[in-house]
Amino acid sequence: MDKNTLSPCAADALFGTRQLTVAGKTVGITGLDAAFAAIQAREITGDAAISAELMRRIRENNYIPPALANEYAVAVLAEYHRAVAKKRN
Repeated sequence: MDKNTLSPCAADALFGTRQLTVAGKTVGITGLDAAFAAIQAREITGDAAISAELMRRIRENNYIPPALANEYAVAVLAEYHRAVAKKRN
């Protein structure tokens, strides 16, 4: 299958992009699930440490506007907690 002809939803799934709401806007973040898995594998605890590591990892593949870094950190941490809770159930 040609990656250039994929629908946006199929492309998101292929590249591991998740959509989150940041500062009232929907944004796509690539590699979020991989970042979540890495945090869990390293057994990082505490919101500050988790948030810092998540932001470090997502910056590798995503542009994070400096003026919105805090909003991204809040949204990503909240999504991490939702994912962990969902995984436990």
